[in-house]
Amino acid sequence: MTEAAGARLVDVLQERARQLVARAGADACVISRVLGDVLIIVTRVTADAAPLELGQGFLVSDYPVTEAVLRTGEPAVLTLDDDDVDAAEAQLLRDIGYATLLMLPLDVVGEQWGLVELYRRAADRFGADEIAAAQSLTRVEV
Repeated sequence: MTEAAGARLVDVLQERARQLVARAGADACVISRVLGDVLIIVTRVTADAAPLELGQGFLVSDYPVTEAVLRTGEPAVLTLDDDDVDAAEAQLLRDIGYATLLMLPLDVVGEQWGLVELYRRAADRFGADEIAAAQSLTRVEV
């Protein structure tokens, strides 16, 4: 990918993150690139322009639900109120001040390229319509 194409992709993903927040009723969106076992954050957007401090990346293998989303291609929703919430995922949510997470794989030009994470401050699960709306935005053709 050329530098110009890479810059264009980042712009497209930034706009896509804004659309995801609006269409899914989320408070924040993070889009990451998956490289092996590493998630590298490419863009982050919040509905209220509040900062979202996550660092730059994570090990996929440290987060089993994230790993399952990337392996199966199926979205996952979790909240801090779930009885079986994974401890690592829950701790990350607490650390950044959110209570609900929707994760979906991101396809760029036909390749499973990354991960979309949508967050809510309240423990309010994303419903089927919101998940479908988000899924409709997780395929990018640049």
